[in-house]
Amino acid sequence: MLGQIARGGMSVILKGHDTDLGRDVAVKVLDEELAKRPDVVQRFIEEAQIGGQLQHPGIVPVYELGLMGDARPYFTMKLVKGRTLASLFGQRKAVTDDRGRLLAIFEAVCQTVAYAHSKGVVHRDLKPANIMVGAFGEVQVVDWGLAKVLGQGGVADEQRAKETHASVHTVIETIRSGPGSSGSDSMVGSVMGTPAYMAPEQAQGEIEKLDERADVFSLGAILCELLTGAPPYDEHADEPVVVQAARAMLDPARERIRASGADPALVQLCLDCLSPARAARPANADAVATAVHDFLTSSEERAQRAELEAAEQRIQVAEERRARRLMAALGAAILVALGVGGGSYLWVERTQAERREATRTAVEEAQAEALALGQGDRPGEALAAARRAQSLARAGQADAALLDRVERFVARAEADLEAAERAEELELKDEDLRRRLVELRLGQIDTIGNLQRERELDREFADAFREYGVDLEAADLTPALARIRERDIAEEVALALDDWSRLRRKLHGHGSEEADNLFFLAMDLDPDPVRMEMREAIREGRRDALLSLARPETLDRMSAGSVFVLSSAIWDMYPEDRDVVYRSYDRALPFHPDDYVLQSVGGMIYLRSGRHEVSLACRTAALSQRPDDIGARKQLAAGLLFRGRLERFGDPAGTGWLLESLAFALLEDWEAAERSLRGRYELTGVALLVPPVLSFVRAVVFAELGQLDSAREANARGLYEASELMRDDEESWRRSDLVRWRERAARALGN
Repeated sequence: MLGQIARGGMSVILKGHDTDLGRDVAVKVLDEELAKRPDVVQRFIEEAQIGGQLQHPGIVPVYELGLMGDARPYFTMKLVKGRTLASLFGQRKAVTDDRGRLLAIFEAVCQTVAYAHSKGVVHRDLKPANIMVGAFGEVQVVDWGLAKVLGQGGVADEQRAKETHASVHTVIETIRSGPGSSGSDSMVGSVMGTPAYMAPEQAQGEIEKLDERADVFSLGAILCELLTGAPPYDEHADEPVVVQAARAMLDPARERIRASGADPALVQLCLDCLSPARAARPANADAVATAVHDFLTSSEERAQRAELEAAEQRIQVAEERRARRLMAALGAAILVALGVGGGSYLWVERTQAERREATRTAVEEAQAEALALGQGDRPGEALAAARRAQSLARAGQADAALLDRVERFVARAEADLEAAERAEELELKDEDLRRRLVELRLGQIDTIGNLQRERELDREFADAFREYGVDLEAADLTPALARIRERDIAEEVALALDDWSRLRRKLHGHGSEEADNLFFLAMDLDPDPVRMEMREAIREGRRDALLSLARPETLDRMSAGSVFVLSSAIWDMYPEDRDVVYRSYDRALPFHPDDYVLQSVGGMIYLRSGRHEVSLACRTAALSQRPDDIGARKQLAAGLLFRGRLERFGDPAGTGWLLESLAFALLEDWEAAERSLRGRYELTGVALLVPPVLSFVRAVVFAELGQLDSAREANARGLYEASELMRDDEESWRRSDLVRWRERAARALGN
């Protein structure tokens, strides 16, 4: 032990050094007297257990739970170095100072609490003093001692405390509300939390009503302090803070929030969170986080627009100033000319001044054009205009200051073009990676039971990321993660890592290091609470958790990629539950009609279960996303075949030739379709059948595509060609294929 860090009403936090691992830790030890109370010990242990199970970058990890030599419980945590949000609030000279950075910190807090809410945990003591901001910008929500697990109906002795302290007007005298405490101190009893940041139902001790919206109120209270400099309730008012909270005395706070000068969207969010009516608040912290994120994103866009408008304004002011200088120069020149009788020296000076002014005008016009082109996302043309301004300045009588400005202007335009080209290059790489990941996802379906193909696909995953520019098998992954995070593909990459991890579990075993490395990378890149829960359930093999995630209310909120990962895990790990996969696709496909992978996979699994009509619908939807994809065409052709519209008939080589010819026909590539058919019929020695069979194939395909006039024309041509072939009785043995194709064409046409 290396000394005391802090002391609270219930416990002391010591600094310790873990001699086994060589790291400093925080050791939270329960007070000696309180350690004799089973109810307090239970709450202390539950705090450790909750902290140990909530695994999120914004929550301090708990390492160990145990007993000291004197039987006091303790638990060890990561040692967090930094400042509290309360101290950051306190160091502001004005409430508007550093608002952008503080809002970014607040968004991180909302994301952390959203994760806890997704796990069914409410904090119940959210306040600036319980938010740590590290030296490198990391944000962590601390002190989960009053947390409530919703699924289990609460923790510790709340109900008994409620019955004992029924009146909300009584300030509970507890270990946290002794001498020296204030309305901002946490309280234990029926009123649990910090009154200055409490929701009304929490201040009234209505524990059965406490859910995520109590935390939402506290987040609104923190936002209120961020915007106005004070929490919603006034410690110096006539009523105690806990009474103000219980009665929802929020009118003064609302006035302060509206008068804060903050953006209207931010003001409305704060007011919504602080609504006395639970139902009127955002449902959970995720909704608050989304609103803050949207605001910050729109603020950045507005700032960029303002910068562009300011640049335009500067150009306009410069033009007006130049015009005034020109008028003054002309006036002065006229007066001098009148005074000295129009001497030649003054004439030369005036001429040079006019040339300089004309040069300046031309240069600034070219620069204004360059700015406008740059704002219109045309950096190449903007650079050309900037260089034209440079040429004008060099060729004309520009002074040194103008030449310097022009050179710097061109340098900025060159940098802008380089950045735009780099952005375009990265965008192309992003699109190529997205395409590769889709192909790799579909490729997994063909690897079932094929160990060699699984190994090839494993290498293809690694190659795809290396070609993108990141090595996910390197010893130091920091550059790779930074590269991915700076692009808008982190979620897609994380889901691809889920696919890759699934493949490696097959190759190396369920708990292998190769599979786990990809699991942790996906968790690091994608903090979405539902997907994090899904990944943990897959890694830990928790069947009930996976089946719970497959419920309709959860599936409806999942992305297409998440549905694929979840359903694939259930399909692989629990064959007896494959009916859940079918139900999941029944539910998810209407929500994602434009997702090529989900529709393609749906076509495959429905075909496997004999649901040919649904399979065909999925494959038709997939083809609509990639109309020129020969693979999608073959899948649709297979769907038509199994659906019974194109019955299988005698073919020594199976149906491969048929699917190939139909795929080309569906692409309306008739030359390729004819080559495919000719190869088959030449193999059997009856190449003369190709023209009429191809005509009947045309009729069937056109009918499937809804082009009935073309179908009837092709059918008529096929009948004519077949009749010409069958005039001679010696050719009658060829009629079998022709008759079958003629019947198919007739059925397709409905006659």
